Amino acid sequence: MNRRVVFGFILLLVACPVYAQVTGDIDRDGTVSEAELGSLILGYLDGSGDVGLDGLRESAHIHQYYPRTIIDDSAEPATVTIYKPVKRIIVLHSNGVEILRTLDSSDKIIGISKHTADCSDFFPQISRLPMVGSMTSPDVEMIISLDPDVVIAYGSHFTRWSEELEKKLHGIDITLIRLDCYKPETMIDDVRKLGYIIERESEAEEFALWYLGYLDVIDGRISDLRDDEKPRVYIEGYEDYKTYGTGSGADQLVEMAGGRNIAAGLSGSYPKVDPEWVVVRNPDTIVKVVGTSTGALCGYGTDDPGEMCALRDELMNRPELADMEAVRSGRVYLICASGTWTNPKYLIGLSYLAGWFHPDLFEDMDPEAIHQEYLSEFQGLNYNSSEHGVFVYQEGDR
Repeated sequence: MNRRVVFGFILLLVACPVYAQVTGDIDRDGTVSEAELGSLILGYLDGSGDVGLDGLRESAHIHQYYPRTIIDDSAEPATVTIYKPVKRIIVLHSNGVEILRTLDSSDKIIGISKHTADCSDFFPQISRLPMVGSMTSPDVEMIISLDPDVVIAYGSHFTRWSEELEKKLHGIDITLIRLDCYKPETMIDDVRKLGYIIERESEAEEFALWYLGYLDVIDGRISDLRDDEKPRVYIEGYEDYKTYGTGSGADQLVEMAGGRNIAAGLSGSYPKVDPEWVVVRNPDTIVKVVGTSTGALCGYGTDDPGEMCALRDELMNRPELADMEAVRSGRVYLICASGTWTNPKYLIGLSYLAGWFHPDLFEDMDPEAIHQEYLSEFQGLNYNSSEHGVFVYQEGDR
């Protein structure tokens, strides 16, 4: 039968909203009440019931711990309720995949986005799972056919990407949850929400303690600095002289690390500037963000820093920048976007920035050790970041 015909038939069958198939929910209201649980127990004891011991145990668990409700990250925050244990998850962004692995729950993932599939270096096993399109263009038929309990998508200003998916899932026993899992200001809240949804609260708290511990150290050491003690920083994106203004994640990280972004007052989050504009402002420090479009290979999939070295040399040798303070002092740094800069790993990038901006304050902080701890303790990866990968580049690296 044609796949589209089958999909249309499925939509007809589920046109009317139904509650989740909850074990022990006799009256179909989505919950297992005390009366329902008592009836199930009596039926099991006298042999008149059709729920076995395993079903009875699951019903008792659901009665005690469900429903579970969170407020998600939608543009207009939505209340999301889960009525039964989540066993099958499709994740439409790699940040959610990374957090689920942090919570020791990657075994629950049954479908991934194209971006996650492309990150085989960081997700060696997960990247082989069925791909359900991209965040901006999810394959709804594929998603429904995989029969997940939950689909995780982006929220905030990316909510629009999943609006069509939300419409097509209406009335189907699949819950759409929008959690960003990448913003510093909501990271731990998202981890805790996801941990609560999948009954991994202790794992979420373990990560939160580790994460917040480092944040507290960094914040504690820069909190009393005067503005004139904070270096002026020019952050360059993948494209030459395209920088990061107020509202961007890079601007936020620079501030958190005790720096002053020279582009903070410009219009837009990602403004393009003239070389002369940078020269006039004469920043103390330059940070170049490196990604696939910059022509320099970096991250988990390479051990050769040659391309990063060449890119730094190109930046240092731009004639218009020759007399700038940052270039003269060698305070020009490259950081790999996919390895340490954004998403749940941003703490690693933050620790590098703090050390570059304030070497005396953070002499005892080792970003490479923090990175390794994250990979070993929270990602379960057998990967030695001191021997493999290229994540930053600075003067003296070879």
